[in-house]
Amino acid sequence: MTPTRKKSILNAFWFVLTLVCAAIVFFPYYWMFVSSVETDSIFTWPPHLIPSGFSLESYWTIFEERDIGRWLLNTLIVAGSTSLFSTIIAINAAYALSRFKTRTTSVFTVIILFSQLLPAALIVVPLFVIFQQIGLYNSLVGLAIADTAFILPLAIWLLKGFFDQIPVEIEQQAMIDGCSQLGAFYRVILPLSLPGLVVVVAMSFISGWDEFFLARTLIASQDQWVLSVGLTSFRGEYTLDWSQMMAAAVIFALPALAFFLVVQRYLVAGLSAGAVKG
Repeated sequence: MTPTRKKSILNAFWFVLTLVCAAIVFFPYYWMFVSSVETDSIFTWPPHLIPSGFSLESYWTIFEERDIGRWLLNTLIVAGSTSLFSTIIAINAAYALSRFKTRTTSVFTVIILFSQLLPAALIVVPLFVIFQQIGLYNSLVGLAIADTAFILPLAIWLLKGFFDQIPVEIEQQAMIDGCSQLGAFYRVILPLSLPGLVVVVAMSFISGWDEFFLARTLIASQDQWVLSVGLTSFRGEYTLDWSQMMAAAVIFALPALAFFLVVQRYLVAGLSAGAVKG
């Protein structure tokens, strides 16, 4: 077998493997959409991979009978606030840990790494008590703060890795040219860290978008629900309306998908840069 033929067979193998992996990842989303527009029961056997009939009645019904629009807006507020809070705090904390290396910052770095290992179930009780005392319980701002506390350690570690890879000499050169240290940070370091910033913004947004456990615990009023909690309202005591629930799940997934389509080019570049820089 010639080397050219071997290379062609290997390329074909990787292409087929990629298709199989993509099918495994995307089939649940496809089945979710099919179930939301299928006119027959989704429990029909054999199952219909292509809808036997097409109807958008489930979508109209959930907007008429449920407060989907309100829950979607609440989710957007929480996810956007989580992304904003965590990015601002992580930028400053990661820069301090990267540039001011003392024994205290080393201990603080280990504490941040350790906090990342703690499960959400361990912090939800203290957050519940604190938020009740300071008036943030049943508040979207409180939920955004809780989501920020959960994603912040990872965001700080990611950005610290990017800042560590930027030579200090670049910053010093900017200061020689007249910038203050703060000015050099915002005018030189941050633009060079743009791929890392995009990764942190995207991860924080998605973390706030699909988080359920904290939202279920810290939000009581139905008008303050986020959509991940609202999805549970489709389950009755003895029944579950699958088509309406799947329609709501499709609506829940679309904004996150659109967000990823917008930032995916920067996201891939940032993750690749982080992988190389280690």
